[in-house]
Amino acid sequence: MDEIIAWLWMLDFWHWWAIGIVLIAVETFAISTFLLWPGISALVMGFIVFFAPDMDWRFQVILFAIMAVITSVGWQVWLRKNPTKSDHPNLNVRGASFIGRRVTLAEPLANGRGRIEIGDGWWTVSSENGESLDAGIDVEVVDSDGGTLTIKPVSTSAN
Repeated sequence: MDEIIAWLWMLDFWHWWAIGIVLIAVETFAISTFLLWPGISALVMGFIVFFAPDMDWRFQVILFAIMAVITSVGWQVWLRKNPTKSDHPNLNVRGASFIGRRVTLAEPLANGRGRIEIGDGWWTVSSENGESLDAGIDVEVVDSDGGTLTIKPVSTSAN
């Protein structure tokens, strides 16, 4: 424990830069941005200590902790207000990618539940109103809830 306290008394700007680089390097292997903002805060702390080398180590640690919390929470708040836009929002939600697709029922729906074939797979479906549907009618996928698609009959009236 005495070695750690002795090291803290000699805390210098390059220590903060090393901590920041290590945190950011570890973040490259993580899934989220959990360590990114503390890493950036450590780099900023290194610049602060570079220009104020006589700053007490206790104040440095407190200032680092405050910056890490503020930047992490600030990022989450900013991200909620500015969500990431994607040109493929349903990329990993396969069922949702079928919404709007029209197919012909190969099997009837009993009590509003059954299955349909879309592409190379069979999907569990339920009718929008819980009604039974006969095989051979055209339906449209209107919603997706996990592995279950909601369908409705498509009217085939000509204009």
